[in-house]
Amino acid sequence: MTEQDQRRDAVDRAYREHADDVYRVAFAILRDTEAAVDATHDTFARAFERWDQYDSNRSLRAWLHGIVSHAALDDLRRRRVRRLAVTAVGQIGPVSDGGAWAADPSTGIADRALVENALADLKPDVRAVLVLRHYYGYDYAEIAGFLRTNPGNVGSILSRGHAALRARLTTGAATADPAIQKRAVR
Repeated sequence: MTEQDQRRDAVDRAYREHADDVYRVAFAILRDTEAAVDATHDTFARAFERWDQYDSNRSLRAWLHGIVSHAALDDLRRRRVRRLAVTAVGQIGPVSDGGAWAADPSTGIADRALVENALADLKPDVRAVLVLRHYYGYDYAEIAGFLRTNPGNVGSILSRGHAALRARLTTGAATADPAIQKRAVR
């Protein structure tokens, strides 16, 4: 068996074992089913290309979550550039992101739609940090590594994200600090 065949087998096995988790991270960041599928596929294509960079002493799932976080955020950046380009050439208003936020039936959380709507208003990097921390339990250092920032910045992003979510999920949203909300919201 050639090295290429071994790599293909390893990535195929990783796909079978981790594709659902990778998709959930992508979907939480992108909020679009088709884009999340594309980001999932891009993640495993990148994993195949970079398999020699994988450290077998680390969690494979964590490595894949780092890749998908970057793939999803890259996709959002490309969308933003396309919207700006289309608007600049004369189309009235921004281009819609498309896609709808569908409830994730695997969670079983009764108020999922409320949380999803609150997350929808947050900046993509804030959503990414919240998802990686609270859905998957990564620590600040791991999240910082995924998003190429520092753990202190992750803590700040989480703090602002929590404050913005609290404001949206409570009836007293009007009393929340608008400066915190502005930094966490698009």
